[in-house]
Amino acid sequence: MKIRWKLLILMLAIALVPLITGTVLNRTSMRRLGAHLASDRRTDLTENARQHLRHIVDGYGEIITRDAEILEQALIIQADGVEDRLAMKPPASPQLFFGEDYDKGVNLPSGMKASASLKRLGPDGKVVPIQVTYDQQVCVLVAGVDRKAAADDLARLSTMHEAYRPLHESNAKRISWQYTSLETGIHTSYPGHGGYPPDYDPRKRLWYTQAREEGSLTWTLPAVDVSTRTVALTLAMPVHYPDGSFAGVTAIDVPLESIFSELTLPDQWSNTAASLLVFPGLKGDESEGKLVILTQKSYEGHGKDWRGPELKQYLISEDADELKALMADAVAGKSGVRKMRYKGQDALWAYGAGGAEKQFPIIIVPYEKVVAEAAGAEKYVLAQIAQGLRVAGIVMVSVVIIIAIVAFLISRRVTRPLVHLADAAERLAAGDYDAGVQIRTGDELQELGEIFNDMGPKLRQHAEMQRSLAVAMEIQQQLLPSESPKIDGFDVAGTSIYCDETGGDYYDFIDLMDIGTGKLGIAVGDVTGHGIGAALLMASARGVLRSHAGRHGGDLSELFSVLNTHLVRDTGETRFMTLFYGVLDANNRSLMWTSGGHDPAIWLRRSMGKIEELPNTGVPLGILEDATFERVEPVTLEAGDIVAIGTDGIWEAANAAGDMFGKDRMREVLSASVEKSAAEIHTSVVAAVNEFLGSTHQQDDITLVIIKAM
Repeated sequence: MKIRWKLLILMLAIALVPLITGTVLNRTSMRRLGAHLASDRRTDLTENARQHLRHIVDGYGEIITRDAEILEQALIIQADGVEDRLAMKPPASPQLFFGEDYDKGVNLPSGMKASASLKRLGPDGKVVPIQVTYDQQVCVLVAGVDRKAAADDLARLSTMHEAYRPLHESNAKRISWQYTSLETGIHTSYPGHGGYPPDYDPRKRLWYTQAREEGSLTWTLPAVDVSTRTVALTLAMPVHYPDGSFAGVTAIDVPLESIFSELTLPDQWSNTAASLLVFPGLKGDESEGKLVILTQKSYEGHGKDWRGPELKQYLISEDADELKALMADAVAGKSGVRKMRYKGQDALWAYGAGGAEKQFPIIIVPYEKVVAEAAGAEKYVLAQIAQGLRVAGIVMVSVVIIIAIVAFLISRRVTRPLVHLADAAERLAAGDYDAGVQIRTGDELQELGEIFNDMGPKLRQHAEMQRSLAVAMEIQQQLLPSESPKIDGFDVAGTSIYCDETGGDYYDFIDLMDIGTGKLGIAVGDVTGHGIGAALLMASARGVLRSHAGRHGGDLSELFSVLNTHLVRDTGETRFMTLFYGVLDANNRSLMWTSGGHDPAIWLRRSMGKIEELPNTGVPLGILEDATFERVEPVTLEAGDIVAIGTDGIWEAANAAGDMFGKDRMREVLSASVEKSAAEIHTSVVAAVNEFLGSTHQQDDITLVIIKAM
């Protein structure tokens, strides 16, 4: 950025900082005021909503309890009517109307008309009224039942419409269907209607089996009604013959509309609130410890498959502990309101007083709807703040224009020396190390010019050093293997990755044709330090090792003694080298090795499922002239075995947190790569180290050789 622009920025800062500071402080105070007002209003709205919801749910809970008791009493009366008729002598000439009569439109009873409340989902998904009569019932025989054998029970139940009708008239909004099914395969339903499927068997329905098993009045889970193809609740109870034997089940269907008909919510909540009727799960059942949804408004208009199972759903919340506390309150007979998560957002949950194994209502209102008024107030305050900022912006733009003009007029005199300096810098960047400037201002700009004039000679020296390092790096790279060796029965790969232009890590593949066919020398070494000195020592060690490997190839202890003697004489006391050298023999699939202070090689024995190490056999090279190196027996490598020989730049690699990669992570990578080739295993290890380092720069050379037995 040019000085004239810096002057402009400085003058703008001097003028604008007070203005901006005042604007920011004003904005902050206004935001705090708005937030405070919104917070107070939010608190008031939340408390009002809690009280309102508590009042609604308590009143609605009482209504539900009242309606449940009325319906249960009605069912008891209905059951008495059934049992009274089963105890009677069958009438001589009963009047019966069967489902097929209604479907065919023949032998129909009086009073047939389209029902205003009983409707069915048609094949096209549209709701159509059902043709019913309140003057009669319908009789249905399960497929395979002999009509003559069932004649007596049919005759006895022929007058059940007289018992159904008064109960239906006094509970018209609470009842959709009343029906009785006997174990003999007889089914009667009121009001009379058709539409029963040929394979309908009420004895297989949940309301029938549950009432028969429990032997008492019971409420069932929501299920699809066979007549309307909509979801309904059923309460049912068993009926008996005069001798006390089980005769069948009588039941009442409760439309969902009746359950929620007397629930009224404020307009701002009604479209988004969830209204549910739930009960605590039963002990020993899969529902134990959960809230089972008995019904909810979302069931209305549910699917059309009446053969499907009951609609057992559980009420869940991300706030599991709060939900448990809610259930505990309801079971204990306490109502309340809690703020909990529902379908990914905060909501107020109002719940009625229930009891053990008793249903109770829950109303869930999204919290954002409760505090919508407070959010609107806060939005208004923010709009006023934005208006103030627009005014302040106009003022600031005017100030910027004035200051820009002033800055332009005075900047040329100040910036002229800098222009000369910039021109000289361009020549220097182009390679003219003799570029210089003459600045006589007697201030910091003159000092800057003098410093600049000293940069050319220093940059020339630095460039020459960089060229020397580049040559050294090229030479060192040429000393390393250019490709992986080929040896029967083994897959070998390796590389060195230096952290500087040159490094002290070393690896090599040496063809040992002088001591026998099918033998390959493998070396991995690490010289202390980095840079030119380490690279020279590495080159020296490589030359000695290559010149003596064939001569002493069968005696690695002697080979290391010779190499150690040379290095002691070459290094002095400040540098040394660790070295792992092994001879891979394709003839007997063995690996013979000696290690001078080098980290143990990792041996993954695939057939045994374990990892071992090839340990040190002596001290690092170049320290003690009379050091000895232990002779160890070679190891035999089986198919699938992996030997990894690396330098400490792998496991001592440290990330930004100071944690080291470690050998455990390396073993995990090797174990996960047993199916890969040597080159792929090598790549996996290096990739794992780089991923571990992240953005941290590599601090040490990394060298790795992988041997995989095929």
